[in-house]
Amino acid sequence: MKQTLLALLTALSTSALPMTLMLGSTASAQTIRSTAEYNLNTQIQPGFAIALKGYDPVAYFPEGGGTQQVGVSQFRLDYMGATYLFASAANLDLFVQNPDKYEPTYGGWCAFAMASGTKVDIVPEYYSLSGNRLHLFFSRRAKANFDGDVAGFETRADGFWKQISGENPRL
Repeated sequence: MKQTLLALLTALSTSALPMTLMLGSTASAQTIRSTAEYNLNTQIQPGFAIALKGYDPVAYFPEGGGTQQVGVSQFRLDYMGATYLFASAANLDLFVQNPDKYEPTYGGWCAFAMASGTKVDIVPEYYSLSGNRLHLFFSRRAKANFDGDVAGFETRADGFWKQISGENPRL
């Protein structure tokens, strides 16, 4: 299945048409989720619930370039209720291979605020990686505070996210 999906992605990524794929039960053990608590934007591309304000989730990681990048509609993926944009076909391919790694923590809300049980919007340029976890922040100061005690803030934010969304934390 994974090889077939990757072949399809490769074929689609070379076309001039925007790429939209629907992934569900085959891409994750968690087949149904409510995105009601997610930080999604319907203004960027009407009709789509865009995650990360349109930034490429893979680009934050070393294998995706190691810095924030705006995604493009040509490389668009609808994944379990959230639409992700990617800067390249290669980054989209990486996401499809391991979406649990690349999806942001806490539904795309500020990790520092989530540690207090609050959903606060993000500025995509403020982020940090903790292992395979992408944390986003609303300010440079929030990032600095969080980075000062990552384990403590992650524990608190994980607990609040579970209460708010019902989801287990991304590890």
